[in-house]
Amino acid sequence: MRSKGFSLIELIVVIAIIAMLARLTLPAYLEYLDRSAFGACQQELGVFKTRVLATDNLNDALEPFSFMACGVNGDGQPNQAAVAAAFRGVFDSDAASLVIDTQRDGIQAQIMANGSIERVVTP
Repeated sequence: MRSKGFSLIELIVVIAIIAMLARLTLPAYLEYLDRSAFGACQQELGVFKTRVLATDNLNDALEPFSFMACGVNGDGQPNQAAVAAAFRGVFDSDAASLVIDTQRDGIQAQIMANGSIERVVTP
């Protein structure tokens, strides 16, 4: 009489199939995480840019902004005033690009001289 259950060979085959599927999907998942970290930072910088430009038009002081997805005000990172100056520099002709870390290592957002925000991947 044969016992009910799986043989060792069947279990090894199933584990091998799962390992191959994980190996195929892991790079895509990591790329998704990188793109989502940049997208969150890009969206946050877009909201901040709108605030900066609105306060310039109203001549109001810039209120503190809580950066969550971007590394603004972190160690070795630009502060809020530097980011605001980069966005204002689009209209002042002394604009310089500014690189900001995201939540993922090696993925950064760069504010270009024209005010656009581009993704930078560092090795």
